[in-house]
Amino acid sequence: MSEKSTEKRLLVLFFIVLGFLAVIVGRLWYLQLIKGEYYAGLSDGNRMRQLRLMPSRGEIVDRNGVVLVRSKPSFTVSIVPDGFQEIDDTSRSLLCDLLDLDEDEFEEALEKGRGFPYEPVRVVRDVPKSVLVGIEESRIHLPGVFIEEEPVREYFSQDLAVHLLGYLGGISATELRALGTTYRGSDLVGKSGIEKTYEEILRGEIGIKTVEVNALSRPISTVNVLEPIPGHNITLTIDINLQQKAQKAFEEHILTLEDDPGTQTGGILALNPQTGEILVMASMPSYFPEDLLDQSKRNNYYTMLSEDKRRPFYNRVTQALYGPGSTFKAITALAILEEGVMRVDEKFNATGVSRYGVKDWVINSHLAPFGMIDLYDAIGVSSNHYFADNGAEVGIDRISKWMESLGFGSSTGLQLEPHESIGIVPSRAWKKKAFSTKHISEQNWYPSDTEQISIGQGFHQMTLIQLAQAYAAIANKGRIYTPRVVKEIESPDGTIVFRTEPELARVVDAKTQTWESLIHVLKAPIYHARGTARGAFSGFPLTIAGKTGTWEVPGRISNGLFVGFAPADNPEILVAVVVEQGGGGSSTAAPIARRIFDAYFGLDLEEENTVEFEEGEQ
Repeated sequence: MSEKSTEKRLLVLFFIVLGFLAVIVGRLWYLQLIKGEYYAGLSDGNRMRQLRLMPSRGEIVDRNGVVLVRSKPSFTVSIVPDGFQEIDDTSRSLLCDLLDLDEDEFEEALEKGRGFPYEPVRVVRDVPKSVLVGIEESRIHLPGVFIEEEPVREYFSQDLAVHLLGYLGGISATELRALGTTYRGSDLVGKSGIEKTYEEILRGEIGIKTVEVNALSRPISTVNVLEPIPGHNITLTIDINLQQKAQKAFEEHILTLEDDPGTQTGGILALNPQTGEILVMASMPSYFPEDLLDQSKRNNYYTMLSEDKRRPFYNRVTQALYGPGSTFKAITALAILEEGVMRVDEKFNATGVSRYGVKDWVINSHLAPFGMIDLYDAIGVSSNHYFADNGAEVGIDRISKWMESLGFGSSTGLQLEPHESIGIVPSRAWKKKAFSTKHISEQNWYPSDTEQISIGQGFHQMTLIQLAQAYAAIANKGRIYTPRVVKEIESPDGTIVFRTEPELARVVDAKTQTWESLIHVLKAPIYHARGTARGAFSGFPLTIAGKTGTWEVPGRISNGLFVGFAPADNPEILVAVVVEQGGGGSSTAAPIARRIFDAYFGLDLEEENTVEFEEGEQ
């Protein structure tokens, strides 16, 4: 090969090498100067972690300051998806074994971090110290695993007032979209009750801790801290000691029933009719909200509750719809007096069978009819004949009007999740629509329909709280106050930022004499010689006004009801009770209500609180 040819090849090689060097230098210039800031950010992202500092959720206390729910310090195990996704199956299995998770649960936790690869995702909360030690000892095999401090909820109230207090659970996709950018897929949120209704007030504000981590994602230094702000504290209107005695009364009395105690379900509401403050809200059966947070119990416990035919999550005070039975006769009496159909002292011949076939219970029991009775007698003995005939005389149009004026068919205004049911106010238009697929003859309204409505056995449906509010109107001579469960809200520094006051929701336009007459006749079930609640309230030292009721459920044992207030002429407390499939209200609901009145007025001195806190008629 000639010298000239060799030089030529070396020159070509030189230019090739020079070209490569130019490309490399150009690339370095591009990366350093043009994209330098971008890649510096990526580098920081690989060695910096922003840890969300969860605030301590606000306390919930009763009207006397008794702590019902609070947060306590605990440790949470989290993973950074970006740092964990490359590890081998052995390390995954190790972490699952340490945390007692199966593969599906682990993958579900990872999925919640989608979209935030550099943020820790909570896997297990309230981790025992023994598990934390195991994780620390295995740290070299667990890159991307963090141990963080995080408050967890503590329910001192156990299974008391759970439908009012609510519980926490994993955030859903819908909730995540609605609640905003400060929430993540592994967060816990209020799912019902006060916990849900006041979620953002109780939660507080998230803090941020920026840390530098090593190759194992272990923090080696803190760069910056923005401290979290604790949630606000909420004082409720309920009295937890009265609540405990109310639930105990329900549970104990239902076991004494001669008939099959059925499903052991029902509801209790106690409120101050002059302010709307709710003192007791109980829906039975109850459950333990803390078990829904316990990693070892929650899945099985939630499944058990969800599959329970008694529907423990269902609030039977605000959501369940009931026929009122004879408790509705007080509303029929209001219509009878106001529409001028009968005077309070006017006699009516109760022969036992109404114009359209409604019978008095004495006829069904083969006893003598009531004969000549006035409204006091009719309420006291719960005469179907009296109310069927006179209710039919009033007519469905005017009865529906009075129902609506008392708040039936609409929300009471209670601020509590889930929202309350509004029920049914039957009318000609309602029946035509409800029976639109039936023959035209079934769409028509008949006098017999009105008779059934008048005695509480018709199409009407209502919640226990609606029924209580109607009786509150009688107790207050027409004034109905919005029911409320929150007394005040306190900021973390102890400042009262919100305090509720009685709010007049509506005034029912009826004569003062009518209200006074209704209060008088509602004493009859307790004090009449044949009063349907006479036995339940025998010996009670204060005057009570109230009414028993039995709602007949086809193919099942009847529901028992009682609504009453005391002292009758200046009421401090109104109590409403429903016992599903309990039988007559006289023998089921009324005795439970008696024990609640006893407890409220301090007449049950022999009965001690068992919960330890931190501090024949129709």
